Amino acid sequence: MMSRRMASTRNALFLLAILTFGRTCVSFQFQSVTPLTGYLREFLSFNAAGFGLLISLYTAPGALVSVISPILARRYGSARTLSAAFLCMAGGQLLLIVSPVIGIAYVARVLAGLGGCVVYVLTIDVAAQRCEAGRMPARMALIAASWPFGNALSLVALGVMVDWHWARAAAWASAVFALVALVAIKVMLKKPNAPPDGVDDARAGGGSVRCSAPWRISSLVGSDWWEGVKHAGVPGMAFALYNVSFILFVSFTPTMLAARGMTPLEAANIASLPMWVFVFSVPLGGYLAGHWADGRKTLVVAGCLGGAVCMVVSQFLPHPALWYVAAGLFGGLPTGPMMASDDGAARGLFYPVFFFLSFFTLLVFPPIVGWMMEATGEVRMPIIFGVVMLMSGVLCFSRVH
Repeated sequence: MMSRRMASTRNALFLLAILTFGRTCVSFQFQSVTPLTGYLREFLSFNAAGFGLLISLYTAPGALVSVISPILARRYGSARTLSAAFLCMAGGQLLLIVSPVIGIAYVARVLAGLGGCVVYVLTIDVAAQRCEAGRMPARMALIAASWPFGNALSLVALGVMVDWHWARAAAWASAVFALVALVAIKVMLKKPNAPPDGVDDARAGGGSVRCSAPWRISSLVGSDWWEGVKHAGVPGMAFALYNVSFILFVSFTPTMLAARGMTPLEAANIASLPMWVFVFSVPLGGYLAGHWADGRKTLVVAGCLGGAVCMVVSQFLPHPALWYVAAGLFGGLPTGPMMASDDGAARGLFYPVFFFLSFFTLLVFPPIVGWMMEATGEVRMPIIFGVVMLMSGVLCFSRVH
């Protein structure tokens, strides 16, 4: 009995490790255009609005992916679908590197984002439905922490490589990571103790990793989607506003700090600070939410309000690095409470609807903010948008029962 439990625990940890690494690859690639901006401008012509478009186009397929990913995963299996997604990520990055004009670069980001969005949605969906590793808020926060980690790693590692004149190697890094993740998925497929897609782990001899029965494609319509909207609409919009506010804050930080006289490397290092702190504050928020039944809304309000204050102060007071660290400390707390759902909702279409809203906001707002910066000449426009979105997210989440 003890050995069986240990084997089940190892299966669960192995699955979580694969899912976490996959999400890290996605966030690394998503944020990679920020430290590579100078390199890309050597052969591509784009302004602040174009930079915002390079960011947002990565998530452009997300709305569609959120709808079709459950169908693909149930028909072809999660592991095979994820493998194809990592190939898209690698191919898109290679196309970006060789793009002769900005139009092809935009297409490259869409292709890479198509794979990235599939990985982003399915990793959370698999973690929610198949891996019973602790309480739901803590589980969601643990895997969600891979997103800020990948963002921070991209900003720092690629920033250093560009500063050392290894810009071309830095541009290849995202493709290499995607291919490594593809190999890791293949290893997961061959793992003897891991049950195949659609097989209940009780029949495979384990208990921590559980596979749901395959969904019929015909069942993913009508009332199922309506139930998903009812469960995920409000918390999904709250998370979408909260998420895009911090992405705008971090992505446009090099531009905002450059206006204060900082070098690109200094600005990239400071921009990465909230992401590094998120690696710890996101799991902390999930742990507190899992052990403090009535504290989810308190954590969301405290995190969003504290993050908004730190965003504003960081642009006006000296020592911005301190305020960026504080923004990461406060800003990571709401992730776990916002992403957690009850077990019944997790078995349905909660997360596809949840991330549809998130991807939609990521598609719309970065280019709008970039255009507003160009039109007004105000480099702190991302802060204005970020604070408004955080406050709106708090109001949305206050309606969650």
